[in-house]
Amino acid sequence: MDKIKEKLEKLRIESDANLARAEKADSEVKTLKDELAKRETDVHNLQNKVALLQMDLDRAEKRADDNKVKKAESDKDDSVKEALERKIQMLEKHMDDKETERRDAVDRARALELSAETHERKAKQLDAEKLDIEHRLEEMTKKYETVKAELDQTLKDLEGL
Repeated sequence: MDKIKEKLEKLRIESDANLARAEKADSEVKTLKDELAKRETDVHNLQNKVALLQMDLDRAEKRADDNKVKKAESDKDDSVKEALERKIQMLEKHMDDKETERRDAVDRARALELSAETHERKAKQLDAEKLDIEHRLEEMTKKYETVKAELDQTLKDLEGL
């Protein structure tokens, strides 16, 4: 019976040790489950943060893309604006050149007009002189005819004498 008692005592000690070990294992399981739950909560929270950060990143990328498009449009508008400004400058220079040509043409036209007026006055003056000369020629021709007739008459009278 001693052996049985010893065995029982041994079994009790073993049982107590196993019980302690089981309680310790249960405690560790509970601690690990608590830690797992905490870690799962942390993972869930981090996943939410990652999702929020991903959304923020997507929005930032969309804004960056929008800004790139706006910049490209702005650059295009700037290049169009610069091209239009160059065209305006070219047209203004062309207009200045044409204005200079117009002024020169107006000056030449005025000079020609003055020359034409001068020549017209001279032509009128020459016409007046021509008429005067023709009139004097007619008078001289009449006087010549008269003098010739008188001379012929005188010669006839002289011959008749």
